[in-house]
Amino acid sequence: MHSIRLRLMNLLVVATLAAACGKDAAESAATGPPPPGPQSQANDADAQSDLDVLTLADTEKQTADMVRGVSPGKATAPVDLKFNIASRPTLGVPFDVDVAVIATGHSDSMTLSVQGNGGIEVDSSTSLASFPKSLPGSLYRHKLRVTPRAEGAFNINLLVTAAVPGSGAQSRSFSIPVLVGGLAALDKPQPGGDKGN
Repeated sequence: MHSIRLRLMNLLVVATLAAACGKDAAESAATGPPPPGPQSQANDADAQSDLDVLTLADTEKQTADMVRGVSPGKATAPVDLKFNIASRPTLGVPFDVDVAVIATGHSDSMTLSVQGNGGIEVDSSTSLASFPKSLPGSLYRHKLRVTPRAEGAFNINLLVTAAVPGSGAQSRSFSIPVLVGGLAALDKPQPGGDKGN
């Protein structure tokens, strides 16, 4: 029974990582370009966020080295998310996750909230960010500071809420899969999880 559980867990991790690598450039390009606009700084300097107003095609080019966040179901909020983890996560060693929040439609404002899951702790000073009025193609960058507290496969959970003109608040959730300790860590029991009984 324990062997079957481990195989299912390995399959889930591989499927999550594979889904995170998917690209949907055709959907992004179909929305069309916005009028050009100036670059400006976001309000929260401590959260290390910035804004570039671009076309969706330009945004796709600027974030080509990033992986699309895993999002369940159909998108309701006009937003997409990509991320990059530059260093290999190591138990107890803080690392940065670069996040790109991409507006795919108009919004009066957007808020990003982040939570760790299981053995992942997100620094509270980087777990919230607010972004101003957005046009399609607006690109906001945000840096998360994360510390692994256990080895294994975990998710960083992100929720982006957009104030959409004429529709009110709309939210979309994303996950960033994180593997701490390499593939060998998948065979270890997870914190707070079933120990094989």
